[in-house]
Amino acid sequence: MGPPECGHAERAHFAKGMCQQCYLKDYDSKRGRRKDPSEYAPNFRKPPHKPKRMAECHPDRPHKAHGLCGPCYAKSSTNSVMATCHPDRPHLASGLCATCHSKKRYELDPETARRLQRESQARTRKRNRDELVEAYGGKCACTNCPETNPAFLTLDHINGDGKAHRMKMGSHTYADLRRREWPEDGYRLLCWNCNAMTRGGRICPHEEGA
Repeated sequence: MGPPECGHAERAHFAKGMCQQCYLKDYDSKRGRRKDPSEYAPNFRKPPHKPKRMAECHPDRPHKAHGLCGPCYAKSSTNSVMATCHPDRPHLASGLCATCHSKKRYELDPETARRLQRESQARTRKRNRDELVEAYGGKCACTNCPETNPAFLTLDHINGDGKAHRMKMGSHTYADLRRREWPEDGYRLLCWNCNAMTRGGRICPHEEGA
């Protein structure tokens, strides 16, 4: 008995028992170049044949090996047990996307779900702040300020565009800088005192007394 037939016949790479990347790599190696979209025939997405073999490209992904997409593999009889490949990602084991899994978990125990969400958000904020302090030197950028305690350090927008940045990103300012790999141009660390005293283009008292 061959592998079950997937409900997504328009996905040619599943029909060959390959993931999309390996299918395209194999296809390009045979053709020598990638076709322009205008060169494809109207039926180019139809699989040439039904799945006949187990894939060897990604043995850790059984639904690829069976020529199925993830949801169809989860519904098939071949997946009669809960997945154990990613214990830290329970929605994969339940055959659900992350959104549906979170909704189901919330419906079962709203109080616990809210607590876990708060804890997760707190960990994310702490991680972003710790990385921010490390990325920008770990000390106050003011020449004569000796402050190095992370609790007293804050982000300073050198060009005075901090309000515009916060209005654009909301509470995700640190996350935005993290996504941009902590750009150095226009940003620095200052302690709260130096940050407050340099607002509006003023010179820090530490610099005036130098």
